[in-house]
Amino acid sequence: MERQVSQSFNPTLLQTEFLQKNSLLSSRFISVSPEEYIDSIYGQKGKLIVILGSEKDKEGRIIGKGTVIRVHTEDLWKLFWRSNAYLPYADFHRNYYSSKTLKAVRAFVVDCDGVTSATLGKVVKYLWSSLPAQPTYIVNSGKGVHFIYQLDKPVEVKGLRWSINKLNEAIQNSYAELLEVDKHPVVHPYRFPGFQTKINTTATVFRVRGAYALEELMKLFEIKPKKAEKGEKEGKQKGELLVLPNGRRAFFEWVLRRLFKNPPIPGRRQNSFFALGIVSYKCRREVPYEEAIETIPMVYEDMMRRNLHIGFRIEEAYEAFQKGYQPKYVRASWKYLCELLGWEYRPNKRNGRKREEHVKLMNRIRLARCQSRWEELEEHIKRLIEQGYSKRKIAEIVGISHDTLYRRFSHLWK
Repeated sequence: MERQVSQSFNPTLLQTEFLQKNSLLSSRFISVSPEEYIDSIYGQKGKLIVILGSEKDKEGRIIGKGTVIRVHTEDLWKLFWRSNAYLPYADFHRNYYSSKTLKAVRAFVVDCDGVTSATLGKVVKYLWSSLPAQPTYIVNSGKGVHFIYQLDKPVEVKGLRWSINKLNEAIQNSYAELLEVDKHPVVHPYRFPGFQTKINTTATVFRVRGAYALEELMKLFEIKPKKAEKGEKEGKQKGELLVLPNGRRAFFEWVLRRLFKNPPIPGRRQNSFFALGIVSYKCRREVPYEEAIETIPMVYEDMMRRNLHIGFRIEEAYEAFQKGYQPKYVRASWKYLCELLGWEYRPNKRNGRKREEHVKLMNRIRLARCQSRWEELEEHIKRLIEQGYSKRKIAEIVGISHDTLYRRFSHLWK
């Protein structure tokens, strides 16, 4: 995305081709104004994300780096003169442009580069019927053409990311045999109608038909929703899994302490060593296999001291542990492990609260603790003032900067 016209093309010929494509499209489809197009795609959305590409001089040196800006919809046309301004057909969380923050998709785009009027005429006249579905809009973007498949409403990607990506790929592949397609993800930005192109023309748009529902497009392009993987239990909640991010030795040691304090009863001993193997695997980043397996004799000897080893050989303990120390058992739920061990474990500190409620509670607690600390510090500073210490010395004693001392406790010297 660079604001530079290639020197190997004659701008006059390119502009002529652009006008011929406009003439061809206007003879078959309805011309749409840029304002109407923006309103159709984004509706009442207040702020839009605009990606400004890098700028180069005639020698190819970068004279301006690309950036991302947020503009109000009514101010968008102040940028129409730029040939390196692009907009994504998508929404993002907090307007933060990234594939990871993708929130909703508004349209799918097929970007075809180097499309002449003759080639476009053949596609529209003779090959149009070979497509699974015709686009909602066609944008004459300069040297190329964009085929826009608009959705009747923004579709949230949560839970549908796989299906949306597959559909985007299928739509682009359907044009691969007809034209030269630049394949892009759904978050990719494109030049919009009303903006200047690289060949010093203004991009135009033409309506072909109405918008699509996501289910309709998926059916037309034969995309089936992704099914749950074989063996994966439906309805399994993330909170039910024993989540140990990055591995924690402390949890492994907690399991050991519970084994010593409440050793497994006969009949559950193999299960307990099996569960111990799962836990040690989850903590493998901080508890190596060689170190974890050394705990087996310790636990077994404790069982011997309590006369709980009868009928259970140490070889069986090693076998149960090694079976548990495998990746395929990592998805065992914490409830299942606690049932095997006869324990109670609460990995979620929210105690049933929703995330938003928990965050608000923690913020109130932190604020109260912070306020309590300042109150204690104020009493300490009062005592230091009574003892005759200077402000500089007091700031050094209590461990805060001079500015903070003057800003928060200036009333103590009045």
